Amino acid sequence: MTHQITTIAELTETLPIIYGAKVIQPLVITGMTGGGKSMFCKTIIRTTYANSLGLLPDDIGFVTERLASRDAAEVAGVALPFKDDQGNLTTQNTKPPLITTIERTGKTHGVVLLDELLQANTDMQKVLGDALDPVEHSIGGWPLPSGWIVVGTGNRTKDKSGANRLLAHLLDRVLMFELQFDIHSWSEWAYANDVHPLIIECAKAYEDQGFFADSVPSSDEQYCSPRSLTRASDHLTAFLKIKGQDAYLNSTIRSLVAANIGHGATTMLFKYADIRDEVPSEREIQRNPESAFVPDQTGHQMIAGNNAITSAIDGDTVGQAFKYILRLRTDLQVSLGVRLLKVAGKNGWVSNEPLVNQFLAKHHDLITLGV
Repeated sequence: MTHQITTIAELTETLPIIYGAKVIQPLVITGMTGGGKSMFCKTIIRTTYANSLGLLPDDIGFVTERLASRDAAEVAGVALPFKDDQGNLTTQNTKPPLITTIERTGKTHGVVLLDELLQANTDMQKVLGDALDPVEHSIGGWPLPSGWIVVGTGNRTKDKSGANRLLAHLLDRVLMFELQFDIHSWSEWAYANDVHPLIIECAKAYEDQGFFADSVPSSDEQYCSPRSLTRASDHLTAFLKIKGQDAYLNSTIRSLVAANIGHGATTMLFKYADIRDEVPSEREIQRNPESAFVPDQTGHQMIAGNNAITSAIDGDTVGQAFKYILRLRTDLQVSLGVRLLKVAGKNGWVSNEPLVNQFLAKHHDLITLGV
């Protein structure tokens, strides 16, 4: 099943439009395991919904319904017999626990997260049909509060996580996006949430070398996802706190990290740890790109060039990073320069540095600037 592919930044920009529609359509976000889908819902969706209403995030309720371990009857409410006004015997569902939980928050507006929606079985999807319909906006025959919006998450079917396809009659009721991993958005979150700087810098330096897995391995082995890397960071931080910040990264911590992110990503991480002091930092490159140290070895120059690229956050810093890249080996100047300008184009960063325009004129056939 193919969904609209987007990044965190792109989807964040789209959300105010979704909220501004006459009826707010339920949003279903798919993506790789451990990619931060639930966290996106808890933070960005909640915050942007609050902003659209002129409220604070704390004014917005948030209720999570984890579906993979639930039965449909638990979510819909229990059908009990009763007599109607004419004395006829019929049945009516009790109030669904989800609605009771919403009412307990005391919030007029909120977000209902149907977590692991695509891991839910067919019966569960059928029960949730009206909750995923922006017009019906109900569950088990009981209306959801009008100020509460519905979002769902799920893994891709190729991720071997028990995900199912969304039933066909639900597809035209919801907006479906596949959240593509974005290193810039993740690194901003990681810095703000105390992920170890060594891990963040390595992830950015080796982004194009397959540091993060883009799918679950075919064999039974650990792999590097944003979630597993965060756990590895916790262990690295604890190790350095116990042994000292300059401690040698021995086999014990290497094994512990590999138990989270697998051997491939671990090898990259500890290789980066060995040479990180031999290349200039992002700050050094931005401070003085014409005199920042340029290492002799090609591999070190590649890491230095990656540091230059990740140091760029706007038009001015793109120019500074570009000055440094043009001091590297000729082949790296071209490959890294093209990467930098693609990043700049995608983010809408415009540099007035003359060297950038000269490079564009010379290598325009290699560059497709996307926004």
